[in-house]
Amino acid sequence: MTRKVSIAFLLLFISFVAKAQFTDRYWAFGDSSALDFKLPGSPVPSTSILRARGTCASICDSLGDLIFYGGSPNIVYFLPPSTVRTQGFIINKNNQIISNGDSLRTTQYYQEMTIVPNPINKNQFYIFQCGVTTTPIPGFSYSLLDMSLNAGAGYVIQKNIMLSTLPFTDAVVAVQHANGRDWWVIAKPWSTTTPMNDYYVYLISPSGVSAPLIQSIGTLSINSNGSKMKFTKTGSKLYIASVNNMIESYDFDRCNGILSNTKTINPVYVSGQGYFFVGMEISPDESKMYLSSIYGGSNQDTAIILQLNLNAANVFGSRDTIATIYKTNGVGPIPGNIQLGPDNKIYISTNYDIGDCGFSYLYCDTSSFFPENMNLSVINYPDSLGSSCDLQLYSQYLGGHRTYWGLPNNPNYELGRLIGSPCDTLSQVGIDEYILQEATIYAYYDNEYNTAFINAKNLQGNKVNLQVFDSNGKKIMEQQSTAIQGYYTKDLVMTGLAEGLYIIVLQTEKEKLSLKFVK
Repeated sequence: MTRKVSIAFLLLFISFVAKAQFTDRYWAFGDSSALDFKLPGSPVPSTSILRARGTCASICDSLGDLIFYGGSPNIVYFLPPSTVRTQGFIINKNNQIISNGDSLRTTQYYQEMTIVPNPINKNQFYIFQCGVTTTPIPGFSYSLLDMSLNAGAGYVIQKNIMLSTLPFTDAVVAVQHANGRDWWVIAKPWSTTTPMNDYYVYLISPSGVSAPLIQSIGTLSINSNGSKMKFTKTGSKLYIASVNNMIESYDFDRCNGILSNTKTINPVYVSGQGYFFVGMEISPDESKMYLSSIYGGSNQDTAIILQLNLNAANVFGSRDTIATIYKTNGVGPIPGNIQLGPDNKIYISTNYDIGDCGFSYLYCDTSSFFPENMNLSVINYPDSLGSSCDLQLYSQYLGGHRTYWGLPNNPNYELGRLIGSPCDTLSQVGIDEYILQEATIYAYYDNEYNTAFINAKNLQGNKVNLQVFDSNGKKIMEQQSTAIQGYYTKDLVMTGLAEGLYIIVLQTEKEKLSLKFVK
């Protein structure tokens, strides 16, 4: 049975599509760093409660005011002898971890998270999360946040819904659909043994998150876990740069999500020392590419920042080293992620760690304060060729806070619809009617957390009774709760329970759902 929405809902929905807008005006990253881009001129240093080596993302309202931000991992992940595994977490504008907003399934890389607005609810946001390593947390998943709950402090109403259990590259990206309402999210699996060139393209629409359109395109490669992907500002091209030397571009159709027209800018290296690309970004006019590389050649104490002319006949042959950065005896600054700012300048992070904590993932509280990691480098005119781009190393002060390698993995929230495209139809009278889906239950057991993440959506009833049985039919748990706007979520800790098959039964006043999962 399906349920059609009312005329009043459709009018509200059309109004939301036409007027609602989100922006990228507040960056939270690194060791309690933040930059506020709301006002004209240089961004203003601010603060966050992040202490994340890499992965981070944020979103602002149409006025540029922060809504929430997130990252991975939380500092406690790296503080022995604690066994707490909080991994990914999200934080509201008051610098409070959002209720049920911890333990999101990410690891400790740099571009594992991105935020996408729900196309039909301005208070709800999808947080997409990938696990890069093959153990302990591989896979691709999402959570759903509703900022209207908890008196505006937010609540995660769906958590860690698994889309795939494969390990994915450090490169989840998003771009707005050409209709200006929906979104595309792209992630790329990788393997240590099997060459792969698959791209998983997910549509986020009023119906939720679609099954992926899997496209095999471009170079087959292994060990591409550290790849970076970026859309151009218009969303018409997708670029990928890999730790194994490869750079490729693809055309992207924002109407149907199809990648095409592969262009290999630099191939995978077969032997010897190639480029180990860490960060990558495209200039606002889409004519230049910027790359950071840990090793510029056989000298592993050398890092470089490159500019490529994307209009050149030989793009990689046009490369210009716009900065060379040296370490001494393995200690020194290392350039990291590169991100286009809302001011159309490009920002570069730097990790400078002297290893005095004995563990390079986090700085010590009382050391590692260097100009290189207390500032971002800035490319002031990224559309300009060569030295005219005006790269200023370590020139954007962070107010006494520090950066690692990560910068916010934020899409272009202001892209909007592609005027004149075949799918630019939402402003027309014949808008597709939104059909509500049937109730659905999900469950996934995670070894790292020793927890089963249980979620349900589109529930019609309000009172929820959850029962969990083992394979012998023995009831091991029962709990009464309340659905929130048709959603239900539960983190079921399974410490002390045997491995094997378990059965979930979830019942409301109007439906009964069941599902099996394996611990």
